[in-house]
Amino acid sequence: METTQENTKKLTREDFYNTVFNAEGREAKRDLLKDFSNTAKMIMEDNPEAGDTINEVIINCMYKSSIHQEFNTFKNWKEKGFKVKKGSKSFFIWSKPRDVTKKAKNEGEDDKEFKMFGIAYLFSNGQVEAIEE
Repeated sequence: METTQENTKKLTREDFYNTVFNAEGREAKRDLLKDFSNTAKMIMEDNPEAGDTINEVIINCMYKSSIHQEFNTFKNWKEKGFKVKKGSKSFFIWSKPRDVTKKAKNEGEDDKEFKMFGIAYLFSNGQVEAIEE
């Protein structure tokens, strides 16, 4: 099948943010992060200055915009004297790896140990406001 300009729609930043903010459930977010990670790897190959880690490239090349410049966790924003605006939806990246042990299902099998990356949730400077005292 031949691809033409007519049936190829460019993804706008607004559409991208809607995809991120409307991802429901951990599995949907993990699937998006896997796609973002593959894209980030390609960006890193083409432009080593884009970031040192997958998360840095996701933030710097995909999430950052004129509105969203600084990203922190809910807790970090609170420590800085800000609160997340009501109704704001988080950005997400891979968390630090954790050691996980999967118990063997059958007797005689060994437990399996591996590292697992969870999801870390971030808010941008465009989603917070100063806490009034």
